[in-house]
Amino acid sequence: MNNTINIWYDVEAHNGRGTPTEYSELAEIMPTIAIEPCVNCSLYASCATNNTDCKAFRSYVATGRFKNSNINRLMRAIK
Repeated sequence: MNNTINIWYDVEAHNGRGTPTEYSELAEIMPTIAIEPCVNCSLYASCATNNTDCKAFRSYVATGRFKNSNINRLMRAIK
């Protein structure tokens, strides 16, 4: 039976010491998410009290994108 323990660490990631790699910071690979459509919507309070949403919000939730023309369009109750 082998009772040795091997410990491996990445010198480049060890508290920022070591030589830089070809990969930059992690924040650069994170996607840019658009501001949600409800922020500037005139029906924000109404949707919150009546539990409704519009096509823009449904598209934003599903894909992270929406068209400004779909704000306040095709309103329906949240299921």
